[in-house]
Amino acid sequence: MRTIVVGDIHGCYGELMQLLAKVEITKEDCLVSLGDIVDRGTDSVKVYDFLKNRPNTIVLMGNHERKHLRQTLSYSQEIVKLQFGDSYDEFLEWIRHLPYYHETESAIFVHAAVEDGIPIEEQKEEVLCGCTAGEKYLEKRYQSSYWSQLYSGVKPVIFGHRVVGDYPIIIARKVYGIDTGACHGGKLTALILPSFEIVQVEAAKDYWQEEIVKWQLPVMKAKPWNSYKWEKIQVICDEFRNSPNSELSAFITEKEQWMHDLLAVTPRIILKVEEKLAELISIHGVDGFKKPARCFSYASLLYKANASNLSAEFIQQTLPTPEKWLQVMNELVI
Repeated sequence: MRTIVVGDIHGCYGELMQLLAKVEITKEDCLVSLGDIVDRGTDSVKVYDFLKNRPNTIVLMGNHERKHLRQTLSYSQEIVKLQFGDSYDEFLEWIRHLPYYHETESAIFVHAAVEDGIPIEEQKEEVLCGCTAGEKYLEKRYQSSYWSQLYSGVKPVIFGHRVVGDYPIIIARKVYGIDTGACHGGKLTALILPSFEIVQVEAAKDYWQEEIVKWQLPVMKAKPWNSYKWEKIQVICDEFRNSPNSELSAFITEKEQWMHDLLAVTPRIILKVEEKLAELISIHGVDGFKKPARCFSYASLLYKANASNLSAEFIQQTLPTPEKWLQVMNELVI
C-alpha cells in the first residue's frame, strides 16, 4: 500500500483528477490531503464531495477550513459559502471533525508547521493548521528563522500552506513543502510514500484571479446589509462605487441610496416619537410614563425626547443598523 500525499488543492478539482490518474492511484492506496481543499479555485464543492466519499482518505484541517469553521470569512470563504448553498452547514459539520495531523511509520503530515521539540500530539492546533495566531506564535519564537529550517525530529514532516514555488522544497530530507500554487496557475503536487517520489500536474490557469472578478457582485449581494452599521455600509460604498464592474457599481449606488432614503426618515421618526411621548404622558403623567415606555424598542428615544434632547445624531447612534432602524419604523407605523 502506498500513501499519496497531495498539497493544497484549493478547489482545483480537474487538476486533482489528473494528478490521481498520473500516480495511478488504487483503492488500496491511502490518499492524504494536507488541507486547504476549498477556496480560490472554481470547484471547491466537487473537491469536497470527492474527498468526503472516497474510502481510505484522510483530509487535514487547513487554515482555510478553520476559517469556515470559525466563520471568520474573508472574500474567498464568502464565495465558497455561496457555492455550497444549502449544503454549507453539512460542509461545516464535516470539517469540524478533521484532524490537525496524521502520522505513519514513514512521516508526519500537517497543513502548515510544527514546533520543534514538541511531540506531535502536544502541538498547538493553530500552529499545525497555520492560522494567523499560529503564524504569529512561530514568528515570536523563531524570530527571523522559518520553522522548517530548525526542525530536528526523527520523522520527516510533510506540509503545505505556503507556496514554495513550482517545485517542492526539501530540507535535508527532513521537511517537504509541497504547496506549489495550483490555484494561482502553478502546479498541484503529490508525494508518494514510502518512496518519496514527486509527481506534479500543471494548473490550466490562474483560477483565483478569475474568481476574484467573477464573484464580486454575487458576494456583495449576499452580504448582510441590514445588520451592518451605517459607517460600514458607507465604507463599502466608498470602496466600490467607482468599480470598473458596471453591474457592481450600479448595485453599490443602489445600496447607498437605500441607506440615505432610510436616514432621510429621521424627522418623521422624531415627530412620531414625540407624539407617542405626549400620548403616554397624557395617560400616565410626567412621572409615570417611563415604566410603560419600557415595552417599546425605542424607549431610549422616548426618554431623550422627554429631556428635549432627541436629535438625528442620537437616533443614528441608538439605531446603528438598518435592521434596528426598520424595526422602529415598523413600530411607529412610518
